[in-house]
Amino acid sequence: MARVRAGSIAVFVLSLPVLVGIFIYGPFVVDLFLHRRPPLRFLIPAGYVGWIRVEYRVADAPPLPREGTYSLVRVDRGGALRTSSDLPEGWAHDQFFYYAGNSRQALSNAGWCKGGMVWGEEIETKASVHAGQSSLLQKFFVGSEDQFRAEVDPTGKTYSPCG
Repeated sequence: MARVRAGSIAVFVLSLPVLVGIFIYGPFVVDLFLHRRPPLRFLIPAGYVGWIRVEYRVADAPPLPREGTYSLVRVDRGGALRTSSDLPEGWAHDQFFYYAGNSRQALSNAGWCKGGMVWGEEIETKASVHAGQSSLLQKFFVGSEDQFRAEVDPTGKTYSPCG
């Protein structure tokens, strides 16, 4: 009968969680790298609070300009922009700024209770009157966490994890 060395058992016991982790989390990690898209840089008028609405694939609208590796999304005073550019699918590290003239102030998109200013991003498909062409609408809220909560839950019935 073959003897199993103690070192072989230790290697097996230590490598089993690693193999299980690779099997479970590996597809997610690969997906993050395969579905990256070019990042967007949003320029929002200084002091704007409310919903930003960007409509993509609009035939008679101009394409988004580029700024380095970023597509530049400069919304108007009403928080809207229409562009003929497409919104590529995938993940990217987008940037958000208030702007006034040539100056920019970075806006945080940190999560709950962390002082974020960008909330509730949604992307929806809009049917178009043009045959076979639909547009994409991207919207998100710009403002403090309290302003966002007041916008989406005016009665204050939703639990706040921040206290």
